[in-house]
Amino acid sequence: MFVAGLRSIDRVRGGGWLDCPNCHEHAAQDVVDEMRFLGLLGYRLTPVGRRRVLVCRRCQFRRPATEAELGRLSTGGGRVQRAWLVPIGLLPLAVIGAAALVLATRHPASIEDTLSFTNDSAQPVAPVSLRRPLSWNAAPSTDSTPPDYTISDPTQRMVGRLRRITDSGSLTQLLTQHYTDDNGINDTGVPESLPAPTVVQIAGGPALRVRFSYTSTGEPAQTTLLGFFHDGIGYTLTYVARGTAQFTTLEQVADTVDRSIRFTASETPAPCPSPSPSPAATATPGGSPSPTLPAVAGSPQPCAGAKTRDG
Repeated sequence: MFVAGLRSIDRVRGGGWLDCPNCHEHAAQDVVDEMRFLGLLGYRLTPVGRRRVLVCRRCQFRRPATEAELGRLSTGGGRVQRAWLVPIGLLPLAVIGAAALVLATRHPASIEDTLSFTNDSAQPVAPVSLRRPLSWNAAPSTDSTPPDYTISDPTQRMVGRLRRITDSGSLTQLLTQHYTDDNGINDTGVPESLPAPTVVQIAGGPALRVRFSYTSTGEPAQTTLLGFFHDGIGYTLTYVARGTAQFTTLEQVADTVDRSIRFTASETPAPCPSPSPSPAATATPGGSPSPTLPAVAGSPQPCAGAKTRDG
């Protein structure tokens, strides 16, 4: 059984009548290409050699074909042309290889393959530039406390909100104070305390992120919250998806938005309040001090007694 190697095959390319030098008869002569192919499991990959000969139909004598003789023979009513060695058998493998190369080098499918994004600014809320879905609504608000910049899909089932928190604090305190800002009375199953955060990067700096699921008006919901600082100013970035079908889409949108966030100007944080003249004067009788929460490297330390939200 043939597995791999060289295979020989004859291909008749044309013919005509010539004098045979072997039988000395004016007999029909076939123009034959003696082909050698590189084969694998019965499949001819590519020709590796060819010799064009004349074969006498009367005596089967084979001899090399001269250009003069070929000029007097024909194929399909036309002159027998010069033959070319074309690796046609390799074409399917080349196509498969090219397709595999394209798939290997192609970037994984992202949300930007299905949604168009546009560059936007969170001004006047914050000196922040970012990319958001073009079809989504964008609404900055300086009247809210704290001020926020909100993006949302047309159905309002996927919402992202950037809040500017002017009071300083650690990232853990920032998330602890704000992780339920987007939850209302119709939400059940919201964690009673801050879930364990993970450290990520936003705008080139450290950030903390938490994600938790719950039920909102009877359907599954999911919130992702990030906290980070810029020039001593605290920021929270919240993504809320209502309905399981929106979870993955909003996560992909959030990933694109997070990677695009850039601060376009420096900021001046609010000054820390002056310390009380006497700690005893402001102490609550019988009260116990609040525990000190861990801070992420690079985040500002909280002011003594400072709040973590505007107002």
